[in-house]
Amino acid sequence: MSEHVPLAWRVPVAAPHMPTVDGVLDDLAAILRSGRLTKGPFVERLEAAVAERLRVRHAVAVSSCTIGLMLVYRGLAGPARGRAAVRDEVVMPSFTFFAAPAAAVWNGLKPVFIDVDPITMNIEPEEVARSITPRTVAICGCHTFGNPCDVAGLERVADAHGVPVVIDAAHAFGSRANGQPVGAGSTAQVFSLSPTKLLVAGEGGIVATDHDWLAAWVRAGREYGHDGSYDPLFAGLNGRMPELSAALAVASLETLDAVAAARAATAAAYRQRLAHLPGIGFVEPACGAEPSYKDFSITLDATRLGATRDAVRRGLAEHGIETRCYFDPPCHRQVAFRQFHDPRRPLPITERLAPRSLALPMGPHVDDGVVAEVCDVIAGVAQGCLA
Repeated sequence: MSEHVPLAWRVPVAAPHMPTVDGVLDDLAAILRSGRLTKGPFVERLEAAVAERLRVRHAVAVSSCTIGLMLVYRGLAGPARGRAAVRDEVVMPSFTFFAAPAAAVWNGLKPVFIDVDPITMNIEPEEVARSITPRTVAICGCHTFGNPCDVAGLERVADAHGVPVVIDAAHAFGSRANGQPVGAGSTAQVFSLSPTKLLVAGEGGIVATDHDWLAAWVRAGREYGHDGSYDPLFAGLNGRMPELSAALAVASLETLDAVAAARAATAAAYRQRLAHLPGIGFVEPACGAEPSYKDFSITLDATRLGATRDAVRRGLAEHGIETRCYFDPPCHRQVAFRQFHDPRRPLPITERLAPRSLALPMGPHVDDGVVAEVCDVIAGVAQGCLA
């Protein structure tokens, strides 16, 4: 792709949903005048508002979703729960962003990669159950592309084996399941507030949990492991969210429902225009699930479509349209994590999805005209009309 990449994409694959300048100026000015740039009232406001929206006891703001996952795993595998050292495996999908295994490995844990369902692109409880061993310390589910995974099913498996469930909910702010915002259930769900997400803090994350001990652990962990006594309980890190980021997120939260509705409409428009092309597959939500559409990712079957994923991507790039190939290569084949994959446990669905997956432009810059152009280019490549 390097020879086709323009200096600036005419249609980028993602753009942030930003609140208006007028909507945040007063808050940013108040923060600057106060001189309190961290550990202030805007972080507290954000935490309270998110906890109320998600219907959880605690929403702990951190500097990133990855830091949130790292602190949660540290609490589950470390002295906070008295887990024996022999429990060092985390069952998780390989078809996901590499922050998920990175957070485990940073804690000295071993990712156990499993396959996903080819329709929802999420892990299935039955496959999780087959992968649990006496060494399992946690199950990590993901709301892939913002498509809610089966949290209740994962919890049933977890309860049967006495292990916790952690949800990498990086993509899922704005997702709903059975009419309720995704976030409740499991031991913790950890969200990202980075620029490609629906709720934007610039950079940041939220750990949502109903467990008092875990919330206290994460709050201490983001402060180097101490609770204000200057006597750390454990070796933590600096995982604080700045006040300026929290103020941006508070403003962003006010428009979240409208943003989610707009992205759902864009996804519907893509589906309508692409449905007639053979070989195009979509991520399908489970019954009662409403994805956030953090990404609109399709799969392309070259045999039926008449063009490979990479040929379609080149065609779009030649028109100044950026795309992303999530998650290719999958985690179990990445340099950082392939040592953890057992080759005796093949992942055929992941291996099939990775080279076929293509995320199309999604965000506030994608209107009906952009959708039409993207879909026309895909159809033209498939029909051999475009290079």
